[in-house]
Amino acid sequence: MALLSGEDEAGRIRTEYLGQPAVRLENGSWIALVVPGWGGRVVSLRNKEAREIELLRVPPSLEAYEASPLLYGIPVLFPPNRIENGTFVFGERTYRLAINDPSTGSHSHGFVHDKEWTVLQVESRAGTVSLTMEFDSFLHPQVMEQFPHRFLLKMKLTLEESRVTQTMEVHNASWAAFPWGLGYHTAFRFPFGDSASLRSCELQAPVGRSWKLDERFLPTGELAENALGESLRGGMPMEGVLLDDVFESYAGAANEAVLTDREAGLRLRYRADEAFGHWVFHNGDGRGGFLCPEPYSCVTNAFNSPLDPSVTGMKVLEPGESFSLTCSIEVERL
Repeated sequence: MALLSGEDEAGRIRTEYLGQPAVRLENGSWIALVVPGWGGRVVSLRNKEAREIELLRVPPSLEAYEASPLLYGIPVLFPPNRIENGTFVFGERTYRLAINDPSTGSHSHGFVHDKEWTVLQVESRAGTVSLTMEFDSFLHPQVMEQFPHRFLLKMKLTLEESRVTQTMEVHNASWAAFPWGLGYHTAFRFPFGDSASLRSCELQAPVGRSWKLDERFLPTGELAENALGESLRGGMPMEGVLLDDVFESYAGAANEAVLTDREAGLRLRYRADEAFGHWVFHNGDGRGGFLCPEPYSCVTNAFNSPLDPSVTGMKVLEPGESFSLTCSIEVERL
C-alpha cells in the first residue's frame, strides 16, 4: 500500500492510496483514509486504543479492488441492493436502470458507490476531525439518464474521541418527488486479529423478522421469525456460518451489529439510527476474512414492493426536502 502524504493550504492531508487521490484524517483516537473517487468511500479505519488494528477490509491491490469493489471499506448504496429487472414505476414515470447484475437480471447497489465525490471541507476542532463530501447527480449524465432527478448527497465523516460517525443528508434539488433508499455495504475485517480462525468470533444483532428471498435474492414479501434471527439476537458464534440474509430491525432495542473477537480482545459496535429499518448480513463463503453488516433504510427492491412503505422502508422526498441519517462505529478492548 503506497501512501504519499502532504498538507495543502486548507490543512487537509492529501494522500495517494493504490494510485488514487485520498484524504487522511487523524485525531487522538482514530486514523481514517477516504478515497473520494471510489464513491466517497472510507477504505481504512484504525483505532489507536485498539493497537491500530485495521478494522475494515482493505484491498491488497488495485486489481483486487476492481475485481470485488463492494467488498472493501464502506461503499455507499443509493439505493441499496437489487431492483428487479432494473425497472420500477413511481407516480406516472417508469424508471429504467442499468442491469449491472446480469446473473439476476437486476440493477444492483445504486448510482454513487463508484462515482467521484467532491471534497467540500475538512475541519479540526478540540480533538474532533471531520470531512464533508458531496455527490451531485447533475454532474453525472449517466446517473441523470437513469434517475432524472437532481439529488445531492452530503456526507460528513467525523472522528471523535469515542466514536466515528457517518452522517448522510439526502436532498431533493429537482422539481418532482422521488423515492429513495440508502444503505452501506460495510466490510469489516473479521476476525480483527491476525488469526484466520473464527473460533473466538461472535456476531450479535437485535434483528426482527427475516425477509424470505426468491432464487434471484429478491424479497417475496413474506416475513417470518426464524432460528437464525434468534441466534443473532442472543449472540451467534461465527465459525462455520454462512450469511446472506435480510432482516428488519427489532423495535425497542439498540439498532446495532456487535462484532466480538475474543482472541484479538476487541468488540466493535456498528450502530445505525432508527431510519435504518433493515439489516443485511453477508460473509461470502465464510472463509474470506470479512463480515458485512449492512444497514439499509429500505429493504431490497422496495420500489417494486406492493407492501406499505411503513414495512419496506421506502421513503419519498418532495422537491426541496432533505433527510438526514447517521451511523457510528465504536471499539472497546476486552
